[in-house]
Amino acid sequence: MKHKPHRYSLPPRWIVKTLAGFRSGLFTLHQRLFPGSIVVYEKFQYLYLLPCLHVAAELNVAGLLQNGNRKVENLASETNVNAESLYRVLRVLASHGIFREHADKTFSNTRLSRPLMEGPESLRHMLRHHLGPLNWAITGELLESVRTGTDGFNRKYGKNIYDYLAGDSDRFALFDQSMADLSSLGLAPLLQAYSFSQFTTLADIGGGDGASLISILQICPNLRGILFDLPAALTKAKEMLHHTDLENLITLIEGNFMEAVPSGADGYLLKHVLHNWDDQHCVAILSNIRKVMPEQGKLIVVEMLVPPGNRASVAKMIDIQMLTSMPGGRERTRQEFEILFSRAGLSLTGEYPTVAPFSVLEAGWNR
Repeated sequence: MKHKPHRYSLPPRWIVKTLAGFRSGLFTLHQRLFPGSIVVYEKFQYLYLLPCLHVAAELNVAGLLQNGNRKVENLASETNVNAESLYRVLRVLASHGIFREHADKTFSNTRLSRPLMEGPESLRHMLRHHLGPLNWAITGELLESVRTGTDGFNRKYGKNIYDYLAGDSDRFALFDQSMADLSSLGLAPLLQAYSFSQFTTLADIGGGDGASLISILQICPNLRGILFDLPAALTKAKEMLHHTDLENLITLIEGNFMEAVPSGADGYLLKHVLHNWDDQHCVAILSNIRKVMPEQGKLIVVEMLVPPGNRASVAKMIDIQMLTSMPGGRERTRQEFEILFSRAGLSLTGEYPTVAPFSVLEAGWNR
């Protein structure tokens, strides 16, 4: 039986934008009505929500609740943890709508806890990786990163994150699963915002397990694909392709995008790649694509955009993660992307916002 990707409906972007504006207004009103010290103290308490999320994801609590309500004693017994301590963690999460507490310390899933389960729209492995001991330790390196301008991962572990993961198969597997979670999360907004049917061949550069390319081809029947990444990254892609009817439409090519990328496509996709690298490496990647991209071809870059001014933004928060964990990695403004494109002989030809916290940037030859 061939695998079909999960589809879920998305609200129109104008609704999302309106609700976001309304929510921002309420937050602003709250901050103006209460003393500053109280507002900051409340924000500080969210520090303890994150490790609670990690515990629930690591123990797969949502998965254990998928068939109905369970008492915390049963959950603790099945996961080999202390029942009272687990209750205190789940009580915090339930107060934020993640799980629901009933009488007699019984819990059930909610729409906000279901992403902690395996399956479509899952964030379980992303939470396990990003909120686990490895990343939690380098968060404490932020002050030193601000002082030195260098990432905390190198200081803490003596090597960059990629080299470190290459030497630890279990952590690399979790990291790989985490990236798959994030990739899947952004697929529906991407496909809603941008049409790939205009291309004949789409090359996904650094496309990992191929989930994005597979989903794009499944809604664009006349499109062929090239999946390009390091050999280790393509191992899972072969398995995923085997469960689709696209094996004859997607060509797997091994390589390093810092050295060269394959020719033969009129569309090139870079999805959440550039934010991992400093400007020099980004220009190298973009230049390699520019060398092989035909004159009428297009580059599609999927990234978060940092908004100007004081506006709250997921991109501004994720940028701190990049500061501590990636050597030179950063989230960028639209203007900063335009500069990168120009240095690589490209120019921005279109911007397509999505209902998610990222945009689709389209670039072509710099004429």
